[in-house]
Amino acid sequence: ARRSPDGKRVAWMSDASGEDEVWIANQDGTGAPERITTNGAVMRYAPDWSPDGKRLAFSDKDGKLFVVTLDGKRVQEIADDRHDQIRDYVWSPDSQWLAFTMADDNDMRSIWIWGTSGGDARRVTDEMFNESNPSWDPAGNYLYFLSARQYEP
Repeated sequence: ARRSPDGKRVAWMSDASGEDEVWIANQDGTGAPERITTNGAVMRYAPDWSPDGKRLAFSDKDGKLFVVTLDGKRVQEIADDRHDQIRDYVWSPDSQWLAFTMADDNDMRSIWIWGTSGGDARRVTDEMFNESNPSWDPAGNYLYFLSARQYEP
């Protein structure tokens, strides 16, 4: 479960409907829980709130990464990792960008970003190295990550 940035709501995955879906409820227990997604066909993971509280990112066991816009419950598939799961994703402080890692055909992982204003996700690091753990600086100007860059032929 993840608490919303304002601390008023909680998001979690539940199979109460028969499939893994994203649910939201008031943190204080008032009101009924609300199912946000439908049509879950595989296990889904770790909903993560955007800092403005308007979106949630989550992934699934088939390697897909989704963003659901809470106003209208619109779900977008933003990435599909054909080789592995996407488990490390992080929102920029202004809620405009989502950074994540995805496996390349050479079994390395690259950093990718996706913007909420539209368009496809794009790779922002080289395929030559193995990168992980993206993290934005507090102002959202820089994207930090870990990288294995040692050559040992």
